[in-house]
Amino acid sequence: MAMPTRLWAVTSAARSGLTISAVPAGDSTARHFAIGAFWALVGAVVSRGLTLASSVVAGRLLGPTGFGEIGMIQSTQGLFGVVAGAGLGLAATKFVAEFRSTDPTKSGRCATLATTIALVSGTVMALVLLALSGVVASSVLRAPHLTVELQVATGLVLFGTINGVQTGALVGFGDFRTLAVLSSIRGVCLCGFLIAGIAVGGVLGGVVGLVLTEAIAVLANHVALRRILPAPVAGRDRRAAWSELMLMSRFSGLSLLGSICTMSAMWFANLVLVAQPGGYASLGVFNAAERWRQLLLFLPASFSPVILTTLSNLHGRKDPDAYRRLFGLNLAVSIAVVVVPSIGIMLCAGPAMGLFGGEYRGGWMTLVILSASAVVVVLNNLLGQILVSRGAVMGRFVLDVLLAAVLALASWQLIPIYREQGMALGSLIAFAVTAAALAATTIHFMRAHRSER
Repeated sequence: MAMPTRLWAVTSAARSGLTISAVPAGDSTARHFAIGAFWALVGAVVSRGLTLASSVVAGRLLGPTGFGEIGMIQSTQGLFGVVAGAGLGLAATKFVAEFRSTDPTKSGRCATLATTIALVSGTVMALVLLALSGVVASSVLRAPHLTVELQVATGLVLFGTINGVQTGALVGFGDFRTLAVLSSIRGVCLCGFLIAGIAVGGVLGGVVGLVLTEAIAVLANHVALRRILPAPVAGRDRRAAWSELMLMSRFSGLSLLGSICTMSAMWFANLVLVAQPGGYASLGVFNAAERWRQLLLFLPASFSPVILTTLSNLHGRKDPDAYRRLFGLNLAVSIAVVVVPSIGIMLCAGPAMGLFGGEYRGGWMTLVILSASAVVVVLNNLLGQILVSRGAVMGRFVLDVLLAAVLALASWQLIPIYREQGMALGSLIAFAVTAAALAATTIHFMRAHRSER
């Protein structure tokens, strides 16, 4: 009866948000994981559900071409946002989680430093996009009518950068109950502002709605972080702050380069697609199918922050046995919860695409391909956590370069022939190749863990 009793205690604590004393001391890791997973799931269900609902309405209101245009704007600002973020969101998660048990003051300094840098870099890159918006819209996107929309999207660069780093810090602190509330707030705002904006102002109104959503998310995250940050962070220790800056810079530098590579490859694929006749409509169909893939990935994505912060914490505490058990459990569960729904979406691909409107129904094969790719995307994300949690960012960077290179090459070859289906095939091939390389790397690290025993 010991196991059911422990499970009941862990689940009860998760539902009620009780402190660690509510669960037997020997189950502290299991308790933290269960509580984090429970609240991450709650937040993801609300947020992803509202995001899908708002995307369906947006797709129906705008049609494939308008939906493709707003997707291209998001992709373009995302590239600038990656540069602005400088890999700090992931760095904040890793180091806040690693030091929150052993050195809470240091974890607080890491969170404060990361958000401060994000504010500065986000402002700089927003101004760069503002200055280049006309050239990018006319010469690169071949859509000069999107110049104003790109100018407004500079707000997404600024607020999105800050939001990403704030969320990374909150994940590192392991306050998933607060994150669930924040995700729900963001989902409600996105659903309301995006739909209202599109109804009033089309694509431009939709971009305004996205900016307002990110701005409110930043404000809500700021309030949450002020409540969580340790009090000693308020003191000014320049030597300690410089030490944390160097530590995070070494980690985030390669993380930034890897993110730039992958985002550039995805942006390149979008550019190749919109360069085809009727390309923006094709991109709209792809984006509709991509929304369903994101829904398939929502359970593993919900648990991913919990797993990364727990693995980083276990690595910092030098507990290889618990590290291996947790990773193995997460890998098995995540694959299981993706395979069956993916098959279901494949079988219902036509009606699923039809929810966005009759013009999208012909993209059912694109959805089938993206649904199949969901499994290798999950593998890529989960296996990559081994490298990130152990600070092996060079290995993660090399694999990001591999992913970007394969994606760009496959997109260049396949999109002119198969259009949005070619873009989906390129994604499947790139993530499959990278997942295979990550599997070999993971085996190496697990053997290293075994030798630490």
